[in-house]
Amino acid sequence: MSKKFLNYNLKQFKLDIVFGLCAIFALVVDQITKYLVVHHIPLNGMIMLIPNFLYLTHIKNSGAAFGLFQNKTNIFIVISIIAIILIIILKITMNLKSFTYNLALGFILGGAVGNLFDRYYLREVTDFIYFTFFAVFNAADSFIVIGFFILIIILIKNFFLQNKEDIKD
Repeated sequence: MSKKFLNYNLKQFKLDIVFGLCAIFALVVDQITKYLVVHHIPLNGMIMLIPNFLYLTHIKNSGAAFGLFQNKTNIFIVISIIAIILIIILKITMNLKSFTYNLALGFILGGAVGNLFDRYYLREVTDFIYFTFFAVFNAADSFIVIGFFILIIILIKNFFLQNKEDIKD
């Protein structure tokens, strides 16, 4: 047996649960919000939440962020599958004993699976959050961005902690 599996303990189990629950949470929130938008806001309709700032809308996107590369669904399905595999490999190989790291990876995985689900079954993604100064996006996109933001903070924090240790030596 691999040494990695022999060293598996309760703390790692709890962190794996955090990772899994965050992924499931992101996926469920994404799919529920998309369902509500599809069934309560007409296609290309808009509901004002904060005038001239924040709206709920209902658009379909067969491309990537900012509506780029429309009708390239199959390419995005492949890219999504590769990204999901890489997230899982990153989780297994890095195996960081950090709550925030597992939370971040879980959010990214859940968001990626949410958008993959839509691309595979519906051939397009429902976007609905619209800030007037930005592109229209969805909950999955939000979880992916939040997860990456948390990862960047972790990397920066660890970089500076590592540099402090180098200075002490």
